[in-house]
Amino acid sequence: MSTTRNGRTTTQKIATVPQVKILFVCTGNTCRSPMAEIIFKAICKQHHRTGVIVRSAGTNAAVGMTMMPEAVTALRLYGYRLPKTPHTAKQYWHKMQKQYHYIYSLQNYPDPYGRGQDAYNALCLQLQGDLAHLYHQIFDLRTAPVRL
Repeated sequence: MSTTRNGRTTTQKIATVPQVKILFVCTGNTCRSPMAEIIFKAICKQHHRTGVIVRSAGTNAAVGMTMMPEAVTALRLYGYRLPKTPHTAKQYWHKMQKQYHYIYSLQNYPDPYGRGQDAYNALCLQLQGDLAHLYHQIFDLRTAPVRL
């Protein structure tokens, strides 16, 4: 990056942050994992963390289907901004294991599908806390000073 001050142009090097790739996986990729993706992206933004790529996929994805309306409602209820381009479900493939640094299964979370809006709201709250904890597990360890 070049800047001009007092008629002099100087060049500054901008430190690049290595990319960290994170994948959230559930069954259909229309409820749990896309919610986790949006929440985790918001947590990264809140902490001014750059260089993080967050995606989601499903082990039995309804490929091309948009996120469930109840999931969208829950995310908006808790103040999350949704991307301009709507989420579409993507299939998880074995080869993805080599493409991501971290892959997290959301199979242990109850699937809210067909259980009403309250189930989606509860999942959103649970993911908020758990993903904030996960963020610190990943990035506090990566940036912690080494003590000898």
